This record gives sequence, structure tokens and C-alpha cells, in this order.
Amino acid sequence: MLEGMTSGMQPGQGRLLDGRYRLGALLGTGGVAEVYRATDERLHRDVAIKLFRGDVADQLQRHEAEMRTLARLNHESLVTVFDAGADDETGLPYLVMALVEGHTLADQLRDGQVDPKRAAEIGAAVAGALAYVHGQGLIHRDVKPANVLIEEAGGRVFLADFGIARLVDSAHVTQAGDVLGTPAFFAPEQVAGEPVGPPADVYALGLVVLECLTGRREYEGSSLEVAMARLSRPPQVPRELPTAWRDLLSSMTSRDPATRLSASKVADRLTAIAASGGDDQTQAIPVPVPVAEPETVAAPFATTVMPQVESVPPAPAPEMLVPAQRPRRGSRALTVLLTLVLIAVAAGAVVLVTRHNSSGGGGHCKTHGNSLPGRLESDMQQIEKLACR
Repeated sequence: MLEGMTSGMQPGQGRLLDGRYRLGALLGTGGVAEVYRATDERLHRDVAIKLFRGDVADQLQRHEAEMRTLARLNHESLVTVFDAGADDETGLPYLVMALVEGHTLADQLRDGQVDPKRAAEIGAAVAGALAYVHGQGLIHRDVKPANVLIEEAGGRVFLADFGIARLVDSAHVTQAGDVLGTPAFFAPEQVAGEPVGPPADVYALGLVVLECLTGRREYEGSSLEVAMARLSRPPQVPRELPTAWRDLLSSMTSRDPATRLSASKVADRLTAIAASGGDDQTQAIPVPVPVAEPETVAAPFATTVMPQVESVPPAPAPEMLVPAQRPRRGSRALTVLLTLVLIAVAAGAVVLVTRHNSSGGGGHCKTHGNSLPGRLESDMQQIEKLACR
């Protein structure tokens, strides 16, 4: 089988692992492993082999059982792990995975930002895979564009390297690149050394989707610079994005893990945004509002209005004032009338006295007798007596 191989072969190319997997072309390399195209000579199918090296390989040999556990996971958006083992010759551990013919999201982002609809589709697929593995009680820990594979033919999206970061981290590897992978996509709790759970994967996916929409990585610099930035400021979600995107990304990248959406809910939101074309502003995530809050606002409003309505004077009030004024107007008229009568009586008395004097009555006064009725006669007699003095 080695005959015909050229001298330009990559290290390890052409080797047979575990008497079954024939290594082919080198597909990629990272901080802890190399990925080869390979052929499963037992099942006659093409596969991808992730061959670990260095200190990581020495430590991972202790986790072969956990690596085999990954082979039992099965989801349409998860790169399937077929097998795990160790090379008989070198003792290097390896994973056998489904071969995805295509490119990574990191490759695509080198050409700039991704169309919003396509970004929503990619994010929904990854979120669906995360929801599945979280349901199995597992965490990815290294969600980043380089671990998102896009099939060339149908455009299907796959999340790769699930569980590798967890195994590497549990091996206590001290090299920053080996343990942390890409710190630019780690959640604040990972940077701070706090307990890590499924929300850390949701946070990382939020940064991946944000990079798809903006075409730039949110946190850049050295591992220390990225860590300090992560703990000092939240991701900057552009205001120009539709409300649906802003609400979703803000929730996914919340500083508090407890307030982040679950991966399954993220998948639902992104699926809805993708269905709307990626820019529908009506797909906003509703802000959680306690049920009691509207009632609390409505109650004081009602109690404020009601006393105002009750305290308004009734409409008939103006009519009640009219009878109170009428007696006063009648009383004034009666007083004026009596005054005029008295004046007239006094004037008549003066005329009578004057006539009496002018007729030569001397010192004698003539009374009128009882020609005037009642009290008026008495008053006239008093006036005549005064005039005759």
C-alpha cells in the first residue's frame, strides 16, 4: 500500500491505525491534533481521523472510555464520532469521525460577513446540535467558527469537535492554546475559572453569530487582553440590527449565565428569523414581564380616577342656588314699597297742615276723625298734633 507514495507525503499519511484506518491527506492542524482524510478499510468508507499529539495525547490515553462515549452521540447537525482508540505503534489517541466535504465557517468569514438569513440558518443548526448534547448532560466548551463545518454540496451545517475541549481541559494541560482553544469565544465564567455549564456554549454561539452578522471578531488580542475585555464589557451588538437580532444576541451573551436562553430556545428563535428572511424586525424576543406588573400599574390608576369622579358636585347644584336668592329679591322689593308709602303719607300730612293754617284756623287744629283706617289714622293724628303746637 505504501508503494507509489510520493516523498511529499505528510507525516503519518499512508499509515494504518489499529489495523483498520488508512490515513490519507492532511486536512488541517490545530493546537492539539492533526486531522486526516482516511479510509475505513473494514467498512470501505471515507472518514476523518483526528490524531492527537504531544502532552495532550499522553493525557487523553486516560480518557479512552469517555472518548468512546462520544461515539454514541447522534444528531443531524453534529459531526458523528464513529470510533475512538489509540495507535498500536505510537500509542497516540485518535477519533474517527464522519467526513464532511466542504469548508469551515472560519474559512467563509475570511471573505466577510454572512447574509443575515444564512447566519440565522447556521446558528439554528449549531444551536440544535448543542440542545441535543446538553440534553445528554454534556458540554461542548469550544464553539467557534473553526469548529462549524459547512458541506459543499448541500450546504448542511455541522458542529465538530464536541467534547474534545472537555477532555483536554480535564487532562489539565497547561498550554493556553491547548486548554482554552480560542479564548475569543469563551464565556466570562470560563475566563474567570468559574463552573461551566450549557450557558457557556450558548454565549460562544452568540459571539459566532455576531461575527457572522458584522464580519468582525468581537474580542481580539492576546489571551490576557481578550480575558480582561470579556470581564469588563459586554459584546457590542450594533443598533442597526433588527430588534429580533439585538434581543436575541443580548440574551445569548448576557454576563449572568442564568439569564441566557437555552440552546433549544435559541434554535427556535433563529429558525423563526431565518424563515422571515433574516431581517424581519417583528420577530423580536419579548422582554419577560412579571404577570403582576400590569395589575400593579392598573390598580393605582383606577383608585386615582374614582375619587375624582365622586368628588365632582352634582349637576343640579346651580339650580339649588336660585330659590335661596329669590327671597332676598322679594324682601328688598317689599322694603322699598313700604318706604315709598311712608314718604307719601308724610307728604300728605304736610299738605293737610299747610291748608289748615292758610284757612285761618288760628290756634285751633281740626282733626280728621276716623276717616283713615287702622294704624295710619293714629299716625296721622300724631302728625297733626305736632303741627298744631
